[in-house]
Amino acid sequence: MNIEALDRAAVIEAVTAEVMKQLEQLAEGKSVAAAQKQAVLLTAEPMPELENKLKPYYEVRYYDETLRDCDVLIIPSICIQLLAHLANGISAGPRERFVLTMLLKGRKVIALEEGLLYRKYKSTAPVLLYKMYDEFAGKLSNCGIRIANEAGWLAACLDEDRAADMQAVHHASSAEVTDEAEVLKRKVITEAEVKKHRLRNGTEIIIDRHSIITPLAQDYLRMQQMQVRRR
Repeated sequence: MNIEALDRAAVIEAVTAEVMKQLEQLAEGKSVAAAQKQAVLLTAEPMPELENKLKPYYEVRYYDETLRDCDVLIIPSICIQLLAHLANGISAGPRERFVLTMLLKGRKVIALEEGLLYRKYKSTAPVLLYKMYDEFAGKLSNCGIRIANEAGWLAACLDEDRAADMQAVHHASSAEVTDEAEVLKRKVITEAEVKKHRLRNGTEIIIDRHSIITPLAQDYLRMQQMQVRRR
């Protein structure tokens, strides 16, 4: 009987050790999953291209009304209604409420520039109406939504301290600028010139100290968070 009892105790001890080991592994797996940041795509349509680019860095989810938080929110497409509501801080529905709540919490909110749907009507829309929607897009940037193009949205998501980086870039460029740096010397700087310059020079524009920047150009600079320096 004593031998049987010892054998039974050994079996129980072995089983207990195995169960504890599996529980520890499960807990470790959960902690790793919990530590991974979460990115949410504000769309119901599958977007495998965006999803695949995000997966190495984030746990990716598509928006649904049960979500209460995330680390990064990506807005692939902004219709006219959503644009107007967000620009004016109107919580008209669950989508708007979620976006505005993320902004209030200080989360990163990235909108794809190619997803601003009003822009496809530029050739046909009345000038004042189109300008109003341009101003709404500018308000998004002022409210904390960063508008990024197809080439730059992932970098915007991964940027942990953009303000510090921009300041460092600004100081470095200030120290290293030479006479060879491109300076826009036109008397009036238009939106078209700023866009063309951005394709070549990225995040900074250098203009003549006497140049005047048009309102549309100023809106574009603000939306893209470009630095302006005068010489």
